[in-house]
Amino acid sequence: MTLKIVIFLGSTRNNRMVDRVCAYVKTIVERKGMCPIIMDPAKMPFEIVKAPLHFYPNPADAPQWLRDTNDAIKEADGFLMLSPEYNYTLSPALTNMIDHFPPSSYRHKPAAVVTYSMGNFGGIVSSIAILPFMVALGLVHIPSGVTIPTVQNSFNENGETTDEGIVRRVDKLVDELKWYAEALNDKRAVCAPPS
Repeated sequence: MTLKIVIFLGSTRNNRMVDRVCAYVKTIVERKGMCPIIMDPAKMPFEIVKAPLHFYPNPADAPQWLRDTNDAIKEADGFLMLSPEYNYTLSPALTNMIDHFPPSSYRHKPAAVVTYSMGNFGGIVSSIAILPFMVALGLVHIPSGVTIPTVQNSFNENGETTDEGIVRRVDKLVDELKWYAEALNDKRAVCAPPS
């Protein structure tokens, strides 16, 4: 069975760098034999969360796109979160998108984080800020992470890089995410996770 990896994009700004980062990460996920599913808040009808899916008394009353997206999240084997650093924290586009869905849709699945910035620290503060958020969703945070400094110089417009450090770190991160996804799937085949 091909593993499904949801890649959450964390920016809606014009001329955003997440498109370049995503193009590269998506290529590596595919190269490792997994199926990437892109969730882009700039291309989906996300608004500021007023009524997340789990707040509808009758889930059938929720918009179809919200239910379909939730199904894709529930069917995912793992997650990759690509986040810039805005004002020393996470991107609000990322948290807003993820908050549309209940924690039960994410629970007991592995997640990896790639952060980036146009400065020298690669979004390291946002990578720290995302940890409690992931814990609250019940995600299994994998040990590897990637920070990409001066992202505007690290990738071309097609999402290609010649930076051997980025190549090595992303490769390791995706391998580790795959390992955790396979291990947790194997365990789920034996018994359901505690609820």
